[in-house]
Amino acid sequence: MDADGKGKTGHRERLRERFLHGEASSRTDETLLELLLTYAIPQRDVQPLAKNLLAKFGTLGQVLAADPKALCEGDGVKTTTAALLKLVDHLRQKSTGPRPAEKLQEHPPAQAEAPILPGLKLEPPAAATRPKAVKPLKPRQGTELFGKAALREAIQLLPSLPDSESLGEIREHLRKNLHFSAEETRKRYAAYITRRLFPDGIADQALRAFGKANASTPELKEVCFYRFCKAEPLMQSVIADLFLPALGMGRVRRERIMGYLQNKFPESRSTGDCTQAIVDALVAGGIAAADRKQVTFSARRVLPTSFAFVLHSEFPEPGIYEVAKAESNRLLNCLLWTPERILAALYELRNLGIISKISEIDSVRQFTLKFDLTGVVNHLLKGGKAA
Repeated sequence: MDADGKGKTGHRERLRERFLHGEASSRTDETLLELLLTYAIPQRDVQPLAKNLLAKFGTLGQVLAADPKALCEGDGVKTTTAALLKLVDHLRQKSTGPRPAEKLQEHPPAQAEAPILPGLKLEPPAAATRPKAVKPLKPRQGTELFGKAALREAIQLLPSLPDSESLGEIREHLRKNLHFSAEETRKRYAAYITRRLFPDGIADQALRAFGKANASTPELKEVCFYRFCKAEPLMQSVIADLFLPALGMGRVRRERIMGYLQNKFPESRSTGDCTQAIVDALVAGGIAAADRKQVTFSARRVLPTSFAFVLHSEFPEPGIYEVAKAESNRLLNCLLWTPERILAALYELRNLGIISKISEIDSVRQFTLKFDLTGVVNHLLKGGKAA
């Protein structure tokens, strides 16, 4: 049985339906890979395999680009599965053409329409409830390296964003209000910020409302840092590989981050800029402090309001979930929330009435969500905000 008590067959059907209807939650690397794996592995829960592949290779693009032998080294990936993954990678490269030489740059969202599946007939929603069309973001070309964080500016300007889901309107507002004197710099930073705050390609009301209600707070810094990590898989890898193992020591030297990037991208000349951008993001998000030589940090107290936002982002539908999945969630861990603190925070949200219940019976540990992300933000704005 899956998390909401329904069979795996139903779970697979829901994966397909959400993808075909363009739901934002169906566009994450994990969900896309899980859906792809269902076509190669007909009778098995493939979500753990999708998680393991992403943990091993980093991003969906890196999974698809991996050598077939490397794919088959772990449990669960046979020749048929590897062949499907490589076929998708081949089709992806063929459709996009050869990639340009590596450049340390960010690209604004593309204006291409979503692809249409031939022969697919879906009943359109009623006119009164039809969602606005979402134009997907164009994947960044080149490597995962990034040269500017722009997180401090994102946190400052998020509370003032216009009441619009249009990324074009958001970028224009940012361009006009960023503090840089050069027009091209403002345009570039507006593109950085839009991509990091809204990685799913829509300026969702949940984040905009949260930002207005929590201006200049640690909670807003944490939520913006979470969105940054969601948009930048390299940030997730750096925290998982360097910072979490060093929690007991409480510090990582800058040269250690540089060495990690140089090992990961041996041909790049941009690892110095990326090291600085990583440090800037950690400091702007309130996750760490830094001096010229090292970054200092510790396991962090969980603030209920920002935890509620991140939790409902990672588990986007009301239902029953395993506590272990929250404790091991890669993006929750990016905020340096340790498993025992996550469990305590779940109980605090239950006591505040934000989540329904927590069950710990023998080896079964589960929590039940009653809101989606928009619902929990509305609940917090109506007075459910934790102290």
